[in-house]
Amino acid sequence: MATAGYYAVMAAYGRVTVDSSLRYDKRAKTVHRCEIADTRGRLSLTVPVSVPHGLEGRMRWDMVRVSRHGEWWRLQRTALESAYGRTPYFEFLIDKFDTMLADPGSPDTAPSVIDLDRMADETIRHIIGLDNDVRWAPATDDDGDDMRRRDFTMAGMPVYRQLRADRIGFVDNLSVLDLIFNLGPESAFYLKELQSRIF
Repeated sequence: MATAGYYAVMAAYGRVTVDSSLRYDKRAKTVHRCEIADTRGRLSLTVPVSVPHGLEGRMRWDMVRVSRHGEWWRLQRTALESAYGRTPYFEFLIDKFDTMLADPGSPDTAPSVIDLDRMADETIRHIIGLDNDVRWAPATDDDGDDMRRRDFTMAGMPVYRQLRADRIGFVDNLSVLDLIFNLGPESAFYLKELQSRIF
């Protein structure tokens, strides 16, 4: 799940096209990885992927499926409970992610990485009250500002309430999950503050 910076930029536009035809690149971990803060600081959560064999030509992320390897959905649920179980909004929001934190099934029926990202994005936007028009489709030249290669991390991010900040300090540029579990409905106000620093 993307960072708060990503959602601050997304909120600045009335209409957004998320390019679902991006070429698969195994080095692009942000497509299926996010960072949260646990008791020791940053922790990466990765969804393993299954790359189809025997495909000719250019492979896209929407062709790559989520893998069952290591029962990652159980490990990630446990990691989220450990990291955010004591935050003010965790118990009210965690069930909204049940579809994403479930056994993806067999390789033939598992969702693509893009499908999983889309489900997560719709859930996040609903929680933070972001109601802009988001289309998941191949990008075209008519789509306006191209942000596909933009880095959404920020130096000097404004500080917000984090559960363990008194012990490990503020951890910046985490998944938007950190923001919503710590701030809940106040997340929208934080994103507006971020926008004022980005634009």
